[in-house]
Amino acid sequence: MIFFFLLLFALSLFTILSLRDQKFGILILFSLLPTYLVRFSIGPIPTTLLECLVLITIVVAVIRSLINKTTQHDASLVWRSLGWYRVPLIVTLIAAIISTLVAADVLSALGILKAYFIEPALLAFVVKSVMHERKDVERIIDALCVSGSAIGLLAILQVLFHFGIPDAWSIENRATSLYDYPNAVGLFLAPIVVMGMVRLRRLSPFHILAIFLMLGGIVAAKTEAALVAIPVALFVIALIAPIHHRIKAGIVALSIIGVLIATSMMPSIVQKITLQDSSGLVRRAQWSETLHMLADRPFFGAGLSGYAMALIPYHDATFYEIFQYPHNILLNMWSELGLLGVLAHVAGLLLLIRTTWRRRNDPLILCFSAAILTMIIHGLVDVPFFKNDLAILTAFCLMGMTVPRRST
Repeated sequence: MIFFFLLLFALSLFTILSLRDQKFGILILFSLLPTYLVRFSIGPIPTTLLECLVLITIVVAVIRSLINKTTQHDASLVWRSLGWYRVPLIVTLIAAIISTLVAADVLSALGILKAYFIEPALLAFVVKSVMHERKDVERIIDALCVSGSAIGLLAILQVLFHFGIPDAWSIENRATSLYDYPNAVGLFLAPIVVMGMVRLRRLSPFHILAIFLMLGGIVAAKTEAALVAIPVALFVIALIAPIHHRIKAGIVALSIIGVLIATSMMPSIVQKITLQDSSGLVRRAQWSETLHMLADRPFFGAGLSGYAMALIPYHDATFYEIFQYPHNILLNMWSELGLLGVLAHVAGLLLLIRTTWRRRNDPLILCFSAAILTMIIHGLVDVPFFKNDLAILTAFCLMGMTVPRRST
């Protein structure tokens, strides 16, 4: 009873704040992305605190637009501002709907469709219409740094004082922060870290502290893939960015040093990159079985939330359990969204590369490019999208690629 009273109070307060100042409400939402871990049910419908915050934000945006009588005008402007990105967006949503219809468990698939596709897309649309100035987008990055700092600080404290780590990870002393497993820490923090670091010229003491805490959290969680993805992404962005050659050389050198230090401090990183460790053995077996499964259902894959069930007839490597996803960004998308979804994401990636190159002198574009690249690199051995906070973070980064140009 106390839990639901506090929950109702928090949601009511958020609603009031959003109605008074929706920009502030959106900043609060992005600083609370991990609240999807607060789960409950409204009648027979399971939901999360984050999902309620997202729905309130969307409803408030609709109400404010109706009051101001700007709904059609704002929606039209936002839609046109997406440019060619509208094509992969539409195709991805179509692929997700088809994958829901062909899924073995339609109810479960509907939950995934709602939480990972529909709601993040609508939220990105609202953010694009409300936070339409560049300074607003930068404030959202700051809000993400607040959220990331809290996650990183808790992870550091867990390792230092040995508390709150689940039994499965306590022997290795791998921090999990608020999550159930360590890799979730790196998946969430790595893109935010690179966004903060790419904004190097505008770093304040707050940003420096946030980056320190988030990097510390990733190290505490021993998320090797994130520790590799961050310097590699920074290396690539440094090569693209039109900055002074000495600064570029310095960033490149620091990126290389970062990789060398990480691999020397954690020799397991080298083994992980080459897939020679125990988790690499699991990944190779998992990917092999996944490819056999997809060979029998190449067009539609396993359907949303259908991978674990679809893989059962192909699961011969019994030394590992069947995971929820294949842990590879290509196989994840193919299994969940079919070939149509893969084609949509390839088209989106090509657009991202094109935008990054054409607007490589724009620091915000480089921020979002670095974040997306980090997720892609990390996604070679993990699942960088199919989680509530990561779906919203991805949608925000993609929306950020259409941020208005700087005034001249």
